[in-house]
Amino acid sequence: MNLPDKIDIPFLQQKVALQRDERSYKLLFLYFHKDLFSFAFSIVKNREASEEIVSDVMMKLWSAKEGLAGIENLKLYLFKAIKNTALNYLSRNRKYTSWDMEYIEIEPNMNLYNPEELMLREELNLKIACSIKELPPKCQMAYKLVREDGFSYKEVASIMGISENTVDRHLNNAFQKLTKAVGFYMQH
Repeated sequence: MNLPDKIDIPFLQQKVALQRDERSYKLLFLYFHKDLFSFAFSIVKNREASEEIVSDVMMKLWSAKEGLAGIENLKLYLFKAIKNTALNYLSRNRKYTSWDMEYIEIEPNMNLYNPEELMLREELNLKIACSIKELPPKCQMAYKLVREDGFSYKEVASIMGISENTVDRHLNNAFQKLTKAVGFYMQH
């Protein structure tokens, strides 16, 4: 099923909640899948587990029935659910404990769909990716959620369970380090 150019998320959300419309559910699933998978993978570092996490969250969405109609920002809700489910997965698999969240590395989302662009910008992208990996994990997560997933500071604060000021500090730290790392490329 191909996605239409423009999707009315609240409309589809209501159709799923109130009419149990499977086509609308499938459109929502396909619309959010790539971003949700990428976010889950950035936390658990396992493709199979990431697919399972996304499927679990989306099944809970279907099971919510009328409760789904009351969700104001579905994208924010789904990203929070992915984060919580991914952390539960890590906890169940005893790879991390609750205090280890500080040490979970978030992988930057690289554009793998345009090889020509990757070849032309390979050196710069590699430098940026290395610089992002050197950021503290929560700083990486804030950067990814704002710059790659398009969330507002308020939404990121809600997803990460921190204040907007802390999100701002994480992003300022990230931008200072990235600017310093790619300064040579900006001059040339």
